Amino acid sequence: MPHELHVVAPDRAEVLRFSETVRVGRAESNGLVVNHAVVSAEHLELRRSGNGWEVVDLDSTNGTLIDGKRVTRAPVGPQTTVRLGLGGPDLHLTLPEAQPAEQAVRRGTPKGETKEVVRKDLIDRIFGAHDPENMSSDTQMMRAAAQEIRDLDAFTWLRRIRRHRLAIGILALVAVVAGGSALWQMRRVRALRTTAGAVFNTMKALDLDMRRLAAAAGPDSTLDERRARLESQYDDLLKTLGIYSDQTPADVQLIYRTVHRLGESEAMIPRGFVDEVRRYIKRWNAEDLEASLARATRQQLGPQVAAILRQHHLPREFFYIALQESKLDPRAIGPSTRLGVPKGLWQLIPPTAEAYGLRLGALQGERAYDPADERHDVTKATNAAARYLADIYTTDAQASGLLVMASYNMGETRLRALIRSLPESPAERNFWALMATHRRDIPQETYDYVFRVVAAAVIGENPTLFGFGFAPPLGEVPSPQVGGISN
Repeated sequence: MPHELHVVAPDRAEVLRFSETVRVGRAESNGLVVNHAVVSAEHLELRRSGNGWEVVDLDSTNGTLIDGKRVTRAPVGPQTTVRLGLGGPDLHLTLPEAQPAEQAVRRGTPKGETKEVVRKDLIDRIFGAHDPENMSSDTQMMRAAAQEIRDLDAFTWLRRIRRHRLAIGILALVAVVAGGSALWQMRRVRALRTTAGAVFNTMKALDLDMRRLAAAAGPDSTLDERRARLESQYDDLLKTLGIYSDQTPADVQLIYRTVHRLGESEAMIPRGFVDEVRRYIKRWNAEDLEASLARATRQQLGPQVAAILRQHHLPREFFYIALQESKLDPRAIGPSTRLGVPKGLWQLIPPTAEAYGLRLGALQGERAYDPADERHDVTKATNAAARYLADIYTTDAQASGLLVMASYNMGETRLRALIRSLPESPAERNFWALMATHRRDIPQETYDYVFRVVAAAVIGENPTLFGFGFAPPLGEVPSPQVGGISN
């Protein structure tokens, strides 16, 4: 039997599960209705093909896109994002491992409705004399436990439990129910996290579309409304997961919010990431950090730089890239490179500075401060750096702030080939995927750079929480509302 197809569709908080071919489009006659202006009445089919699935375009007006390329027919991979037309909504498709037969699962039905399917042979599968076919690992564990009890010396066992048979039976039942409940809860949390990640990535994809469409034809209010609905769904999922509950430590909540604004879903943060950020927080030298941020406070660099970043629709946390580059010193001079001497707050090299409209001074080739060099001008240099960051952010990095940081340090040309080896979608092109696929190709300097910037951004939101004496350089800690990505 082919695997089920799991689908996260626009404006739906649940994961839809399909075991049969389903048609997708705007018309009410479709098995999955997606009501959007660019979606055709009958746009595509999610079609069973042998033991797998494929996406088949039904001659739609605006096309079907996978990884930014228009397709007429394409196989569904373990994780595939399908866009219904340029600027249209995304379907996030997942092929999980075949579900155990005894599970209560939600299967796709016409109109995307779901129902609970419960196998009546559950008890026989666990306690029956013969092994059932296609046992899951969970069934195997429960059958092994039952067999272990049967293998005990029957006479001794019966003598011990004859008077307490009822009590032991009740305890066994409670244990089975508790174990099943824990397993169900674990799977429920996993499904909720997957759904939250898919909704978040849809928001990121929508942000990229809004940028491109705004540049070409001006803002689109329908996209704004759709994004607002997605934000509401995402916030509801985070509340259900308890990610920002009182049980979550304050520093972890700050890490989550920081990573969220940098374009990654807190629901999908890999294990170990929080501990790694905590480790880099401890590695910041208090004296160096306080001296740099005190200089920034005296010159009002925080609000000034953050305002320019917001104008370019970039996360304000990119301010801490400048901290890592120059210790927030507009007069900073970097070491000579084969492409020239980097200078200023953002340590721009001559080719990049000129490409983004800055005038270089007569001393551009010397390791000396030059007031005529616009790289030392905070406003002009920050605008140039923001345009450069925005270009990376909206193209190769796919709205992943962590990939932008890595590109800024390593050089977008050197990193571009590695990034482009990842599928072109926010769901599959992110820092986690880069580390999982190309960790050996990423210099330790770049790895340290990304985590130092993230750690500084976390500290900067609430310095006193981490034992620092300075005020937040970018202003007060943001509201707990987490729907917006860039702010």
